[in-house]
Amino acid sequence: MGKISVSGMHCKHCEMLVTMELEDRGATDVAADSASGTVTFEGDLTPEQVEEAVKAAGFELARS
Repeated sequence: MGKISVSGMHCKHCEMLVTMELEDRGATDVAADSASGTVTFEGDLTPEQVEEAVKAAGFELARS
């Protein structure tokens, strides 16, 4: 399972955008939570694919 933090998600629509982009790249069981800014998913996506999906949805990965 993958878990990422995403900056800028603030509503259900944001969650849907990230979910769709990750699913388009092969992720399954995607669960985006705008309240915590986290997304979990199943699948063998590379870090590059994950970042590409998040950017395509209009967001950025949160950096620690």
